[in-house]
Amino acid sequence: MSAKSQTELLEAAEADGLISAEMRLRDVLRSAGRPPQPLNAAALRDVRAAWSAANLLGVSQLATAEMLERLGDAPKNAELAEALASGLPQDVLEEALRQPGGILKTAASLRAAAVSTPSPRPGVFDAGHLDAGLAENLLAALEEGAEIHLMRSPLPEAGTRCRVLDVAQAVGPAGLEADYLTASIEAAARSLGDGMLVVAGLGAAVLSLGLDYASETGVATGAALAALVKSAATGAAFPAAHGRYLGIEGLKASGRRTCQLAILPLRDIAAALPECESEGAAPVRTVLAYGEDAPSLSRAARLGLARRAPEQLPMLLERLAQAGEHDLDSALGRNRLRDRGFTDVAIERVARAIGDGLPLNAAFSRWVLGDEIISHDLKLPPERFDSDGRALLSAVGFSKKDIAAAELAIDGAIDEIAGKGLAAAGFELQVSADAEIRFTAAASKALGGMGMLRAPSADGLELAQAAMAAGLSALLTGHRAPPSDDLRLRMEQIISLAEEIAEDAEALPDLPALSEEPPRVRRTRLPDRRKGYIQKATVGGHKVYLHTGEFDDGSLGEIFIDMHKEGAAFRSLMNNFAISVSLGLQYGVPLEEYADAFVFTRFEPAGEVIGNDKITRATSILDYIFRELAVSYLGREDLAEADVTHDGLGRGAGDATRGETATFSTEAAQLISRGFSRGQLPDNIVILDKRRAEKAVEEPEAAAESLSPEYTSRACPACGSFTLFEAGPDGHLACDTCGEDCRASQ
Repeated sequence: MSAKSQTELLEAAEADGLISAEMRLRDVLRSAGRPPQPLNAAALRDVRAAWSAANLLGVSQLATAEMLERLGDAPKNAELAEALASGLPQDVLEEALRQPGGILKTAASLRAAAVSTPSPRPGVFDAGHLDAGLAENLLAALEEGAEIHLMRSPLPEAGTRCRVLDVAQAVGPAGLEADYLTASIEAAARSLGDGMLVVAGLGAAVLSLGLDYASETGVATGAALAALVKSAATGAAFPAAHGRYLGIEGLKASGRRTCQLAILPLRDIAAALPECESEGAAPVRTVLAYGEDAPSLSRAARLGLARRAPEQLPMLLERLAQAGEHDLDSALGRNRLRDRGFTDVAIERVARAIGDGLPLNAAFSRWVLGDEIISHDLKLPPERFDSDGRALLSAVGFSKKDIAAAELAIDGAIDEIAGKGLAAAGFELQVSADAEIRFTAAASKALGGMGMLRAPSADGLELAQAAMAAGLSALLTGHRAPPSDDLRLRMEQIISLAEEIAEDAEALPDLPALSEEPPRVRRTRLPDRRKGYIQKATVGGHKVYLHTGEFDDGSLGEIFIDMHKEGAAFRSLMNNFAISVSLGLQYGVPLEEYADAFVFTRFEPAGEVIGNDKITRATSILDYIFRELAVSYLGREDLAEADVTHDGLGRGAGDATRGETATFSTEAAQLISRGFSRGQLPDNIVILDKRRAEKAVEEPEAAAESLSPEYTSRACPACGSFTLFEAGPDGHLACDTCGEDCRASQ
């Protein structure tokens, strides 16, 4: 083959998505060029330490950025001095003041660095037997998020030239296009010299040929395809046994070549081959495809079904097209989207995209909504949501549960229809880990090169061990583990102790001031026996209990928030938020400030409010709580949604059962919760202690002798109260309510 013909063939193969453009091995695998080191506990601890240090660096960068952001754009020297005293490093502050963009620009740079700083290099080890001690160290490293390669043989240098081959693209409606595949592979191998050809798409190729991935025939066909790649790439003989599975006979070698071969889990296979449907020798992960039209079957699933059960293909495609016509209301609800800032224009764009068959993740992406809507209407940076609609929905207040339910409504039904359609044709899509190991091992052996399997997170440790036992290498990808229960408990104890230390410091006598300083704010503690009320309500289907505590004068001094049907993390966050608000109230922060800050905030749960006589809808839990507190303690009827002013005897001022609203007296505030009664004194409440105190002044001897009079069964003729008692030795009666002497009415 001439150089011109070889170049033209490679260009055609690249255009078809059969072979990628030339790249370096480091671009597809992070561990490329790193020699494996012995697998021992010390080396694993080093890997863990490197990832732990990287995580610590990221946390410190974010914490420092937050401290800088609190200072604002133009802080005063006094504020900067206070920040230094609070722990802001001096060097960081000096650098922030030196930067052209100032403090906020430095904070943004720190946040960007925390996100974009490259992760530590993966640990690369000789694959060996994992005893209990090594497994424990390995799991500890994975819990820090480490990436670990267990290698059977060393990888080439990071700068090695390579191309990625998608074998499935050589399968068409008529079957395997062997001549086109082998000619393209030969051209690629000649262009690479002693570079590497990375094989992908074997699982999709088997499905395209109408075979089950885990069946004996499917495994043998995958191995035959790998052997065909080896023959075309290196000039090795193609065994006749493999040829029988592919219907190829008499394939002759065309001269020896030094091209290397491997089956590897690539860092980002879509960057090399956007249409590739299976990684390495892995099975096809999804049988659906999305485009401008309604959701449809992927290329491999469509070809496989056409070969195995062609009569079912038109019916299945029609059912998928009908299932793709989902209304946005069934997924998230247009009103809920409007509450979170989406305009009608944005909602129509998303609805049109979903109607065209895009999944939820793509429908809420930057390329559907547009930069103007995301930045101007939603107040978010568009570059964060290039293709991640889930993150955008989360940023505007939808919970993970809401997003998962919406995806199920839009995508789940389609997945189920496609899966059942292929299952009815005899395809087994749920592939076990053992089947994947067996398929990959057979293909790697036939390829004569390296075979590697991906084992995600700590749950894949057994899969990695089984893969190594089958002669494969393994890639383990860790995920940062959340704090343990013991650590969370200890942090709670530390925070509680810190609060006690701060309280003790406040109790110390003030030392003579060396300079004039503003007076220190003191905490006003609530009485040990305090008033308040409990309001139970349901917000968006989630029960919320609001407990309040009041000072002696009836003003709000503390709140507690209890929720049900939420995770422990969210409940703990709400509890600690309530504590922080309570501390602010006790240090003199006006309730008005909290109300103005938190009313109409938007996040889930939200929606209809059941159980509150003033508030019927809320945009979030915080919106509901602070509107309730503002109505009850501040008289902010403008934040209520119903004018309910009835008391215990009537339905309101307009029904002639009561006169003007009774206001709280000092005595009433000490006994009755101002919040419970919405700041009004019900007209069926009588304060007896005041009258008794007056009588004690007027008749001290009688008061001393009759602190707790015994009432008779008669009603007072003056006020009608059953509070008549014997007021003197002559047996005459007096009323403890109105004070009338009833001697004349006896």
